[in-house]
Amino acid sequence: MNLKKFNLKHTLTYFSIILLGSILLFPTSANAHESVVDPHQTYTYSEMVRDIKLLAERHPNLINYKVIGKSEYGRDIYAVSLGNNDPGGPSVFINGSHHAREWLTTNLNMYMIDEYARAYQAGSTIDGYNVKEVLNKTTMWFVPMVNPDGVTLQQSGLEPFPDSVHGDLIRMNEGSTDFTRWKANAKGVDLNRNYNADWKNIQDARPEPSWAFYKGAAPHSASEVRAVVNFTKSIMPEIAVPYHSAGEVIYWNFKQTGAQYERDHRIAKEVGNITGYELVFPGSNPSGGGMTDWFISKYQRPGLTMEIGKYPGQRHLPISEFDPAWEKNKSVGLYAAEESYQLYEAKFGN
Repeated sequence: MNLKKFNLKHTLTYFSIILLGSILLFPTSANAHESVVDPHQTYTYSEMVRDIKLLAERHPNLINYKVIGKSEYGRDIYAVSLGNNDPGGPSVFINGSHHAREWLTTNLNMYMIDEYARAYQAGSTIDGYNVKEVLNKTTMWFVPMVNPDGVTLQQSGLEPFPDSVHGDLIRMNEGSTDFTRWKANAKGVDLNRNYNADWKNIQDARPEPSWAFYKGAAPHSASEVRAVVNFTKSIMPEIAVPYHSAGEVIYWNFKQTGAQYERDHRIAKEVGNITGYELVFPGSNPSGGGMTDWFISKYQRPGLTMEIGKYPGQRHLPISEFDPAWEKNKSVGLYAAEESYQLYEAKFGN
């Protein structure tokens, strides 16, 4: 054996291992800025949870998360913060997937977190917004999937649920095992009709648990809604932005008058200009029960229900709708955060 060649070979192997370990322990700036979230897929609850944890690991000084409650079948409901995380400071609350088949809004929420964090680290702008400047003075809170049971049922059918409830789920789905159109939680409560906003007078409600339109036995009877209500009270955001689908419209008006109406109309018009979405004017007697309705009436603060995508019928949006939805909405969160800061400063600033 040639001893020199042997030692050289093993020395090179040793240094190769050290180099590989250094790369794994200390990621390069290139891979530190790679995307975590792939929004071009059927995005499941488990993938969302994985990505939330990866994002927090990648951006430990910018992203935090916590569990704010559990679904009716015990799935954790996650909230993610992005920004300065100052308790009591200016914040905006964005959420998605109140309705099961509207899970492309979770893709949008998660990609928004990812893209804003990447832009922050890179010191870059999005649609003219200096992301670092906005996030250094505000906190953006997200609940990307309010209804994890419903999303799981809509995407995967009966298998993830106990055999003992399969019959009830089929009955609530009018005898069908195809859950493509499902909107409610897995107990048959339509979460966006369960908020305490003129709940007694909700129009076109179903009388019993169903795939859609059943408002529940009482306001906030659904565990998912209670989680959102309690969380909202804990963070007191200046603006709430629930994402839904579909129709490319904005619901923003729930019985506001006077200066509150003028302020909220101004904000809605600006978001309409950003997205190209039309503003909905519901008239003098809107049907309530929605998260936006509750937030507006409870806190007298602006709420915007954003309906992404072109209406596909009684089903989820196709993945092909993600890119146009993102292009239209990519700066909505930044605008809402900046506007939240301005509203907060007007009330509490020196």
